[in-house]
Amino acid sequence: MVPIRFPSHISRKAALMRLQNDPRIIHIEPDYRVFVLDRLPDDPFVRRQWALYNLHDGIRMDVGAPEAWKITKGSRRVVLAIIDTGIDYLHPDLKANMWINQDELPGNHRDDDGNGYIDDVYGYNFNGDNGDPMDNFMHGTLVGSLAGAVTDNGVGIAGLCPHVSLMAVKGLGDTGFGYSSDLIASIYYAVDNGARVINASWGGGGYMYAMTKALEYAASHNVIFVAAAGNSHRDNDTRPFYPSSYTMDNIVSVGASDYLDRPAGFSHWGRQSVDLYAPGHNIVGAIPGGGYMFNSGTSLAAPYVAGALCLLVAIAPEIAYQDYIALLLNSIHKIPQFEKLCVSGGRLDAIALLENRNVLFKSVKAGKTFRSVLSILAGTYYTEE
Repeated sequence: MVPIRFPSHISRKAALMRLQNDPRIIHIEPDYRVFVLDRLPDDPFVRRQWALYNLHDGIRMDVGAPEAWKITKGSRRVVLAIIDTGIDYLHPDLKANMWINQDELPGNHRDDDGNGYIDDVYGYNFNGDNGDPMDNFMHGTLVGSLAGAVTDNGVGIAGLCPHVSLMAVKGLGDTGFGYSSDLIASIYYAVDNGARVINASWGGGGYMYAMTKALEYAASHNVIFVAAAGNSHRDNDTRPFYPSSYTMDNIVSVGASDYLDRPAGFSHWGRQSVDLYAPGHNIVGAIPGGGYMFNSGTSLAAPYVAGALCLLVAIAPEIAYQDYIALLLNSIHKIPQFEKLCVSGGRLDAIALLENRNVLFKSVKAGKTFRSVLSILAGTYYTEE
């Protein structure tokens, strides 16, 4: 028996036709990817987190979290800014993973670190212009928990990146609404205070020059901006949805998929403007006060992508944001019905993302450039030295 591999751009049907015409071959059958039955974390809701582990009719339809965690569970050195309605930083599933401004003394009404913000211990509240980013709505806590809830602690859910520092940046108010000016200020704050990835599970309004400058500022500091594609079942190519539709190359726009690897009925799409899909239908996450709830939306798909990127940053902290995003989009799980709905044609695959990182660094050691490695992963075998 001899395994034969074809580049990813050659379809299974085309590969089969080539092999059937080879007189040396007696029998042809697929070389299936087989997996062990991994131990799942002891978090009570984890078996209802289909996004992390979902075996349907013998086929995995999830992001591959158990396998990804064998490579890394992240690092507290990686800061993920959740720009949203705040975060319940006292929630038992989030408290240990909150970003702490070590240079700020809580409650003394002074700007101890000289960053221009008073008492910004867990982040900042731009909606209320104070140092308390507590979530009194639920959205930001829910979003943050999917990316970075503490895992294997016998409480609640598992976050995709169990070791991370969640920065709470409250740009939206306690009704779930806010103003672009506060969100723009939130982006600058997140970048200036060490965020590597920003999650933006919000949108609305029109094109803003000031927002483009904030996003460019993030790019200039090697920060990735992950944005929800929208929930009104429309094509972002023809009707842009901001901020996910801005064209800066540090933006990753995320649509939502369901547990059968189908596009969620509410999700926006865009062959040129939405980058990939991720689980976003019937998702369980944390809410303020120590509780949990199920919800749906591209708001919940985005933090899975943000969490996966944080896993990658943890083991490859020095590469450029363009390289992180290229790896992400070259590691997705291809799904035929997504081919005309997003740039990558597929759904987030965290294990493939981390495994491709290993291919990258082996190739770099062998003297290949990153661009040539990505070309190999894409199946084109194009090399640019």
